[in-house]
Amino acid sequence: MVITSKDNPKVKYLTSLHKGRISRSEGVVFIEGLRLCRDAVLSGVDVITAVFSESFTDTEGVFEPLSCEKITLTDSLFEKVASTVHPQGVALVVKRPSWEQGIPYRGDGKDIYAVLEDIQDPGNLGTIVRTADAFDLTAVLISENTTDPFGEKAMRSSMGSCWHVPIIRMPMDGIISFLKDKDILRLAMHLKGDSLASSDLSLPCAFFIGNEGNGLTEKSAMACNKLIKIDMPGKAESLNAAASSAIIGYVLATKRG
Repeated sequence: MVITSKDNPKVKYLTSLHKGRISRSEGVVFIEGLRLCRDAVLSGVDVITAVFSESFTDTEGVFEPLSCEKITLTDSLFEKVASTVHPQGVALVVKRPSWEQGIPYRGDGKDIYAVLEDIQDPGNLGTIVRTADAFDLTAVLISENTTDPFGEKAMRSSMGSCWHVPIIRMPMDGIISFLKDKDILRLAMHLKGDSLASSDLSLPCAFFIGNEGNGLTEKSAMACNKLIKIDMPGKAESLNAAASSAIIGYVLATKRG
């Protein structure tokens, strides 16, 4: 059966999930687009509802085996439900990932964490998660005031990596307490820090990156063992959070040998 009315309760519910407040309260994430949906399914995400446009064809057979609720909308109605300009005809409602066991810890001396304090730009956040996936970071630890890593723009920027890397939201005090308890080196990315190129770094390690406009709070910076800055011989005054995380993430990953 193809749903044709915008007043259908299922259509209204799907549309409401574009509001982050509602999706978070429901404990779900609305994702759309062939690549992001395919990556979610292949990553083993718990799919609650699969939504298709009337003309969509599952040429790869990724969605056919799903045992969840499946809804088909007319093409025009799917366009109203979707948030992208040129929707590809497939969307999923999935259970919002959570890490109930707390912060993961490998304990092999090679743990690397990205700690993000009050990052507000979803593009930055998604790119950092993608970086964490690329360099096999143990987890991305985010403050309570950091933007939603499962918001639509952040997910698109992560290119599916949000399904691969544990993302733990908790108070900064809790994050710092965990890192101290595990004796993990804490690096604050800071304009007043020592040169990254000449710093002697070791693992396990966590690097802290602060808000785009204000940087790290003094309290968080003071909780770190070292202040580190990335040398910039050019004329730019600073790098954004995503670029900084890519550089420090790569440097730390090479320490694994």
